[in-house]
Amino acid sequence: MGCPMEKELFRLLRIGLDVPDESGDFRLDLQAWTSLYSLAKQQSVLGIAFAGIEKLPKESRPPMQLLMRWATEVEAIRGMNTLMNREARRLTQLFENVGRKNAILKGQANARLYPDPTLRQAGDIDIWVEGGRDSINQLLVDMGMIEKSALEFGRFWHHAHLERTKDGIMAEVHYRPASGNPYKSQELQDFLNREILNAELVPEGFYAPSIKFALVMQLSHLQQHFYSGGLGLRQYIDYYILLKNSTVEVRREVSGAMKRLGMLHACSAVMWVLQQVLGLERDLMLCAPCAWRGRRLLRLALVGGNFGKYRQKPRNVFVRWFRDRRQALSWLPFDPMNAVFKELKYWRHTLYLMPLRVKRRRIGL
Repeated sequence: MGCPMEKELFRLLRIGLDVPDESGDFRLDLQAWTSLYSLAKQQSVLGIAFAGIEKLPKESRPPMQLLMRWATEVEAIRGMNTLMNREARRLTQLFENVGRKNAILKGQANARLYPDPTLRQAGDIDIWVEGGRDSINQLLVDMGMIEKSALEFGRFWHHAHLERTKDGIMAEVHYRPASGNPYKSQELQDFLNREILNAELVPEGFYAPSIKFALVMQLSHLQQHFYSGGLGLRQYIDYYILLKNSTVEVRREVSGAMKRLGMLHACSAVMWVLQQVLGLERDLMLCAPCAWRGRRLLRLALVGGNFGKYRQKPRNVFVRWFRDRRQALSWLPFDPMNAVFKELKYWRHTLYLMPLRVKRRRIGL
């Protein structure tokens, strides 16, 4: 942290999201704009940053060649959102036709809440379908959406990867909305399973969960990822958008849920990140921000980019393994309970997959 381009990216994102910014003129040279473009691309926030550029005076915008390149990528983002909404609508209808309730999680459900829904950079489609793991897996096999051989990998996962979708779009079918540490898992599932029944059909043609559901489910999702691979700014912006669309009553209920579910450490860190990056107001926060935890999350995001894809990784698989285990231990001061459960979950998966690795003669699966 502390790089001028990071601060300028934060400013540009605030402008793109209509957050008041009083930092003065926005004047950069070509080299600075090129660095800013690269940083926005690593964070998968090119669309939101471009919305900020469009609100700048003409004399403050990037040079024309870079501006045209940026605009071309933004048009691709808009087109992908159109395809994603179409596929989300198709999957929704597909599962409705066989009598299964469902709802789109994260991605496109978040995008529709943005000032311009077409500018959120899409990833894959996550859809929750009622019925539980065994029932859903059999349904997906019967519908020709996954191969039966894929089921041997899914014992400890909370979703299945679809193998056949339209337009090359990746999709996951969730047996349960999210996973947490085993100590609080049942309470988390009870909360999410009750609240997801309040999902509503939206104009985009799919069911979107309530803001209350999304705030709890997505913090659990954030928590799982920053312990392992890391998260970029796109996921934090999603959470900011959810908070901006929440009510005082919803935030009060979610804050209570965070305490019951052992998620306050992660929540306090996320609140600090949103305060630093997007100027989140104190009355929109779910709990008091924690600077020393938040700094770790922001540093992780800026170094690794979207889902940690830009973090340097050792080529040697064993060196990488030892580094990952050391990294896992380093989370103990951040949140001891969740760090321990995350590592235990890793070893449980490792032991379960060991016979499959031997069978397929592969180190990784």
